Amino acid sequence: MTRLFISLYMGILATFMVFILVAHLINTFLIIDIENIIDAEQFSAEVALLERLDAHISRQEREQLIAQIAEKNQLVIEQVAQKEIPETILAQLNQHPVWFDDDEYNYFKAFTPVLYYRLGEDENHELLLIDDDVGMAIFIAFIVFIALNCFIWLYGLHRKLRYLENTADKISRGQLDQRAPTKKSLTVGRLNLRFNEMAERIEQLLLGHKRLTQAVAHELRSPLFRLQLQIDLLEHASEEDRQAHLRSLEEDVFQLDELVDEFLEYGKMQRSELVLKNEPVLITPFVEALCENLAIEARSRESQEDEKPGKDNAPPIMLEITTGSDTRLLADKGKLSRALNNLIRNAIKYGKKQIKLKVYCQQDSLVFSVEDDGEGIPEQYREKIFQPYFRLSGKNHHRVSGYGLGLTICREIAALHKGDLRVEQSDVGGAAFKLAIPLD
Repeated sequence: MTRLFISLYMGILATFMVFILVAHLINTFLIIDIENIIDAEQFSAEVALLERLDAHISRQEREQLIAQIAEKNQLVIEQVAQKEIPETILAQLNQHPVWFDDDEYNYFKAFTPVLYYRLGEDENHELLLIDDDVGMAIFIAFIVFIALNCFIWLYGLHRKLRYLENTADKISRGQLDQRAPTKKSLTVGRLNLRFNEMAERIEQLLLGHKRLTQAVAHELRSPLFRLQLQIDLLEHASEEDRQAHLRSLEEDVFQLDELVDEFLEYGKMQRSELVLKNEPVLITPFVEALCENLAIEARSRESQEDEKPGKDNAPPIMLEITTGSDTRLLADKGKLSRALNNLIRNAIKYGKKQIKLKVYCQQDSLVFSVEDDGEGIPEQYREKIFQPYFRLSGKNHHRVSGYGLGLTICREIAALHKGDLRVEQSDVGGAAFKLAIPLD
């Protein structure tokens, strides 16, 4: 970082010096030299005055006046022969009485017969020496001022970037909770905020993968153990018991399939691989088909297993649609179906006798409200339940299966549709999950 600071600092100073040099060259050689023209015009007035006085004064007085003009203009004026004047300048003197040139001496002609004079700067003149000193002092002060300001600005930037570098170094060594400073005097525009958002995302990804690995190991253990036990029992079971064990095996396989499916979906979500395939969805037939399929699934499972102790048969799903029959929603039909299936299955797990699915319009959104008459969700847990692998503990919660990913996936699907998923208290006593999707 120090090398970057020094190279940038020297680069800015070098650029500034080159700019001054190029500006001087352009002003001197590529465009009309205004200063020389102005100086020549001013000096022409003095030459014209000399010519008017020449008829009334002696040669000695003329020389004295020329010397006085030289002194007042900080010049050295000497008479020269015509042949000593460069031809290019002589051509200019034929058109102008005075000619100033940066590349050569300055010249003027006067009197009758014509005399030629060469002008040179009196480098030992006191005023010129003072002017040179003042000009050099101003130039040095200007360079120092620019250099000092560049140094202060670049040093501040270097200091800010060093904080970012140190934070990145700590994160690379595993300190995932490190963040760049957000104090205004230590931020580089919005870079620090974006850096922290990136670091937060990386931390969540790494922790999510860690939790995912732990959850896979933990969740797979139970169904695999049951599968192994059922296989062992099948070897010595009677024909009647064999059917029961096979049904149990099938249930465990379904559970494993559901578990792997949720893990894969959550993994895609963490890698931002979920992509919507939007299409117009006619709401009424879509919701009716969804409820019918879930009802068939519930009846099928009830027919394959005996009633579990303490658990009533799955309650019927009461459907209430208050939108028009031709209401359409632009959405990913598969992902929307998955989200509603998860919410309704949760209601079936935790509900007692009443499950309601309400579909209605609210402002510019279409709301799917899934309600049950179970224990409900305590207010302090209504945000935590959307976190991965979080599961409530309670007298009714411990006896239902789940992996703590369903609601996380539902909320992600809602966010992909620019919508929202929240939980409230249901009118029938339990939880009311409300999935709102914009109609636009």
